Amino acid sequence: MSDTSTRPEPRTYPQPPTSEPVSDELLVVHLKHRATEYFRRPELVSHQVSDGILAITLAAGEGTPVRTRHFPLGEVAEFVVEAASTAYEEAFDAWTRARFGVDAETYRSMNETSVGMTMAEKMRRQIAEGLGVDPSAVHFGGSFTIEDDEDWESSPDEE
Repeated sequence: MSDTSTRPEPRTYPQPPTSEPVSDELLVVHLKHRATEYFRRPELVSHQVSDGILAITLAAGEGTPVRTRHFPLGEVAEFVVEAASTAYEEAFDAWTRARFGVDAETYRSMNETSVGMTMAEKMRRQIAEGLGVDPSAVHFGGSFTIEDDEDWESSPDEE
Protein backbone atom coordinates (compact mmCIF):
# COMPACT_ATOMS: atom_id res chain seq x y z
CA MET A 1 0.00 0.00 0.00
CA SER A 2 1.34 3.42 -0.88
CA ASP A 3 1.82 6.22 1.62
CA THR A 4 -1.40 8.22 1.74
CA SER A 5 -0.20 10.77 4.30
CA THR A 6 2.05 12.67 1.88
CA ARG A 7 0.79 14.73 -1.05
CA PRO A 8 2.04 12.96 -4.19
CA GLU A 9 4.41 14.74 -6.56
CA PRO A 10 2.79 16.07 -9.75
CA ARG A 11 2.82 13.60 -12.62
CA THR A 12 4.61 14.28 -15.87
CA TYR A 13 3.34 12.98 -19.18
CA PRO A 14 5.26 12.09 -22.34
CA GLN A 15 4.33 14.03 -25.47
CA PRO A 16 2.79 12.44 -27.36
CA PRO A 17 1.63 9.70 -24.99
CA THR A 18 1.91 6.15 -26.31
CA SER A 19 -0.88 4.83 -24.08
CA GLU A 20 -3.83 6.33 -22.24
CA PRO A 21 -2.44 8.66 -19.58
CA VAL A 22 -3.46 8.07 -15.97
CA SER A 23 -5.39 10.97 -14.49
CA ASP A 24 -3.75 12.94 -11.73
CA GLU A 25 -7.12 13.83 -10.19
CA LEU A 26 -6.61 13.75 -6.43
CA LEU A 27 -8.99 12.85 -3.59
CA VAL A 28 -7.91 14.77 -0.48
CA VAL A 29 -9.40 13.67 2.86
CA HIS A 30 -8.85 16.22 5.63
CA LEU A 31 -9.30 14.40 8.95
CA LYS A 32 -10.13 16.12 12.25
CA HIS A 33 -7.63 14.38 14.50
CA ARG A 34 -5.14 12.81 12.10
CA ALA A 35 -3.00 13.77 9.15
CA THR A 36 -4.65 14.53 5.81
CA GLU A 37 -4.71 11.58 3.42
CA TYR A 38 -4.32 11.66 -0.37
CA PHE A 39 -5.57 9.17 -2.96
CA ARG A 40 -5.18 9.18 -6.74
CA ARG A 41 -5.46 6.86 -9.70
CA PRO A 42 -4.55 4.19 -10.51
CA GLU A 43 -4.69 3.12 -6.84
CA LEU A 44 -7.94 5.05 -6.26
CA VAL A 45 -10.77 3.13 -7.88
CA SER A 46 -13.76 5.01 -6.46
CA HIS A 47 -15.22 6.77 -3.45
CA GLN A 48 -18.74 7.19 -2.12
CA VAL A 49 -20.61 8.39 0.93
CA SER A 50 -23.28 6.18 2.40
CA ASP A 51 -24.75 5.77 5.88
CA GLY A 52 -22.38 8.32 7.41
CA ILE A 53 -19.24 6.65 6.02
CA LEU A 54 -16.82 7.82 3.33
CA ALA A 55 -15.77 4.59 1.60
CA ILE A 56 -12.68 4.70 -0.61
CA THR A 57 -12.05 1.66 -2.80
CA LEU A 58 -8.40 1.02 -3.64
CA ALA A 59 -7.08 -1.19 -6.43
CA ALA A 60 -5.22 -4.41 -5.83
CA GLY A 61 -1.47 -4.00 -5.59
CA GLU A 62 1.53 -6.23 -5.36
CA GLY A 63 0.42 -8.87 -2.89
CA THR A 64 -2.65 -6.93 -1.71
CA PRO A 65 -6.26 -7.51 -2.79
CA VAL A 66 -8.77 -4.80 -3.67
CA ARG A 67 -9.60 -3.09 -0.40
CA THR A 68 -11.89 -0.38 0.93
CA ARG A 69 -10.90 2.24 3.49
CA HIS A 70 -13.76 3.52 5.67
CA PHE A 71 -13.80 6.98 7.25
CA PRO A 72 -16.74 7.85 9.53
CA LEU A 73 -17.93 11.31 8.49
CA GLY A 74 -17.64 12.43 12.13
CA GLU A 75 -13.85 12.07 11.77
CA VAL A 76 -13.69 13.87 8.40
CA ALA A 77 -13.30 17.66 8.41
CA GLU A 78 -13.82 17.68 4.62
CA PHE A 79 -12.95 15.73 1.51
CA VAL A 80 -12.22 17.32 -1.81
CA VAL A 81 -11.67 16.01 -5.31
CA GLU A 82 -9.01 18.15 -6.99
CA ALA A 83 -9.50 18.20 -10.76
CA ALA A 84 -6.93 16.78 -13.13
CA SER A 85 -4.07 19.10 -14.09
CA THR A 86 -3.67 20.95 -17.36
CA ALA A 87 -0.71 18.66 -18.16
CA TYR A 88 -2.98 15.61 -17.87
CA GLU A 89 -5.73 17.21 -19.97
CA GLU A 90 -3.24 18.08 -22.72
CA ALA A 91 -1.76 14.57 -22.67
CA PHE A 92 -5.23 12.96 -22.72
CA ASP A 93 -6.28 15.17 -25.64
CA ALA A 94 -3.11 14.24 -27.57
CA TRP A 95 -3.75 10.55 -26.86
CA THR A 96 -7.42 10.63 -28.00
CA ARG A 97 -6.45 12.49 -31.18
CA ALA A 98 -3.69 9.98 -31.99
CA ARG A 99 -5.70 6.89 -31.03
CA PHE A 100 -9.25 7.76 -32.15
CA GLY A 101 -8.93 10.89 -34.28
CA VAL A 102 -11.14 12.95 -31.97
CA ASP A 103 -10.42 15.50 -29.27
CA ALA A 104 -10.76 14.66 -25.57
CA GLU A 105 -14.13 16.43 -25.23
CA THR A 106 -15.64 14.44 -28.10
CA TYR A 107 -14.16 11.20 -26.76
CA ARG A 108 -15.63 11.81 -23.30
CA SER A 109 -18.99 12.73 -24.78
CA MET A 110 -19.03 9.52 -26.78
CA ASN A 111 -18.11 7.47 -23.69
CA GLU A 112 -20.64 9.10 -21.38
CA THR A 113 -23.56 8.64 -23.76
CA SER A 114 -22.73 5.14 -24.89
CA VAL A 115 -21.66 2.96 -21.98
CA GLY A 116 -21.31 -0.67 -23.05
CA MET A 117 -20.92 0.09 -26.78
CA THR A 118 -17.95 -0.67 -28.96
CA MET A 119 -15.80 2.24 -30.15
CA ALA A 120 -17.03 1.62 -33.72
CA GLU A 121 -20.64 2.03 -32.59
CA LYS A 122 -19.74 5.18 -30.67
CA MET A 123 -18.07 6.61 -33.77
CA ARG A 124 -21.06 5.66 -35.93
CA ARG A 125 -23.36 7.56 -33.57
CA GLN A 126 -21.00 10.54 -33.49
CA ILE A 127 -20.93 10.63 -37.32
CA ALA A 128 -24.72 10.42 -37.43
CA GLU A 129 -25.03 13.25 -34.92
CA GLY A 130 -22.63 15.39 -36.95
CA LEU A 131 -24.55 14.73 -40.16
CA GLY A 132 -27.93 15.17 -38.50
CA VAL A 133 -29.21 11.75 -39.53
CA ASP A 134 -30.52 8.70 -37.72
CA PRO A 135 -27.64 6.44 -36.54
CA SER A 136 -29.22 3.47 -38.32
CA ALA A 137 -28.63 5.32 -41.63
CA VAL A 138 -24.84 5.32 -41.12
CA HIS A 139 -23.04 2.22 -42.38
CA PHE A 140 -19.36 1.53 -42.81
CA GLY A 141 -17.24 -1.55 -43.04
CA GLY A 142 -13.70 -0.81 -42.02
CA SER A 143 -12.40 2.23 -43.82
CA PHE A 144 -13.34 4.58 -46.60
CA THR A 145 -11.64 7.00 -48.93
CA ILE A 146 -12.80 10.04 -50.83
CA GLU A 147 -12.07 9.47 -54.49
CA ASP A 148 -12.80 12.97 -55.69
CA ASP A 149 -13.18 16.23 -53.81
CA GLU A 150 -16.05 17.10 -56.17
CA ASP A 151 -18.11 14.39 -54.48
CA TRP A 152 -18.46 16.73 -51.52
CA GLU A 153 -19.64 19.70 -53.59
CA SER A 154 -23.00 18.30 -54.65
CA SER A 155 -25.52 15.95 -53.12
CA PRO A 156 -27.05 12.96 -54.95
CA ASP A 157 -30.38 14.85 -55.07
CA GLU A 158 -28.85 17.64 -57.16
CA GLU A 159 -27.54 15.36 -59.91
